[in-house]
Amino acid sequence: MPLRVLGVDPGTLRTGWGVIERRGHTSTLCAAGVITAKGFHSLPERLRMIHAGLVEVITQWQPQVLSLEKAFLSYNVQSALRLGEARGVALLAASQAGLRIAEYNPTEIKTAVASYGRADKVQIQKAVFTHLGLSHGQQTTSLAASKDATDALAAALCHLNSSRFVEHIRLATAKEGRKTGQDAERMQLLRSAFQKRSMPRSVPTRGVPTRSVPTVLKVKG
Repeated sequence: MPLRVLGVDPGTLRTGWGVIERRGHTSTLCAAGVITAKGFHSLPERLRMIHAGLVEVITQWQPQVLSLEKAFLSYNVQSALRLGEARGVALLAASQAGLRIAEYNPTEIKTAVASYGRADKVQIQKAVFTHLGLSHGQQTTSLAASKDATDALAAALCHLNSSRFVEHIRLATAKEGRKTGQDAERMQLLRSAFQKRSMPRSVPTRGVPTRSVPTVLKVKG
């Protein structure tokens, strides 16, 4: 079953978003963009625009999961508060639509996408395009010009890569469990057969006291 993930890079002026679908081992870009507001808009108006934009994206693309960065501490308290408000709006839109929520810290996202926890935005962007199989020509589009959208796509890819890993472990564990169970069942059957056929039986002999003669079970190797 395909898994569709909405990645979001929240901000009160620019909120990047991107939807990626995973079928098997293939990740496909569905759409990506940026919800923008102007500095002269009041904060409540900006938050309303973010909410409305994300609701529209969710309605159109029907993702099952929202993936975004975890909240983090910042020396700039005002910026941290504004970012938290934008995150809250994104979480609200996703919750209203019944999406599952996945949150990752920045290092997790960078490592999952670029294999380096301190990758910069240019490295992240190149890694995202590589994961999605986008050609050099496609990289010159507005998507390539938007770091906000590619950061959102990186969050989505992080969840998809994590989901694939968890699914791989689950399937491997289930397969090993079935194999272990089958082996145990076969061993139990062999043990029961051996015990049954190895029980002593009486062999009457005229004039000679009866003695127990064990039956030897030959098991082919």
